[in-house]
Amino acid sequence: MAIAEMKREALPPEEFLAELESLRAQFLQGKLLRPPKHYESKDQVVAVKRRRHVGGNVHNHKFVGEKYLRSEDKEIRRMNLRKLVDECGQTSVGTGLPSHPTLARWGSYEFGISDEEIDRLEKEDLPPESAMWQTTKVGLHRECSWPIAVAMSLVGEGEKLRPEIQRKLQDEIRELRKTYASMGIQNLERALAFEMEHAGVDIEHAEIAVTVVRKFINTPELQDEMRRAFILTLQQGLA
Repeated sequence: MAIAEMKREALPPEEFLAELESLRAQFLQGKLLRPPKHYESKDQVVAVKRRRHVGGNVHNHKFVGEKYLRSEDKEIRRMNLRKLVDECGQTSVGTGLPSHPTLARWGSYEFGISDEEIDRLEKEDLPPESAMWQTTKVGLHRECSWPIAVAMSLVGEGEKLRPEIQRKLQDEIRELRKTYASMGIQNLERALAFEMEHAGVDIEHAEIAVTVVRKFINTPELQDEMRRAFILTLQQGLA
């Protein structure tokens, strides 16, 4: 058989996952995908929080429901249903924390930003760079194969599976706690609820992506698609 006619084989799951992690290491060089910024004044924090609410702060949550609906495997649908409850509010089933967008609001309340102001900011147009990022992400989620749509969260949530990254996250949260305390913020738990929740729950959410890679991204074509989506999402995080 000629070389050009040789059939391509998919990488074994663990080898493919290791390749994706090597891409992460190459791009990030040990850094967090979205490292928290450090501030010198309370006014700086307020300005940043206001900017994050412009156009709506957490658009990616719309995709959690879509991933649930698109998943063709019963186990993955069940796992995505649990993630849907986490992201959109454990209070929807009578217990736990509210939705992640609400947790983001909690952090703003502690800096004097009201619901009325947040509502107004969320109705404003996205800045051009954010609009481009969201357009690309919408396209990725809605046009790719369903296993890729689910597994794409491996880029952001998946970094929480690495012990060294988890240590960095906890160090950053401790640093923010000290900074906010020095600014006179009284309820530090509410001020940091969004960050603390994501440092923990994303570990469980990342396991969904890992399971999908192992069970369903098992052809050369799907692995190529996953590589492209993984790299593009990494690049978006660095933008």
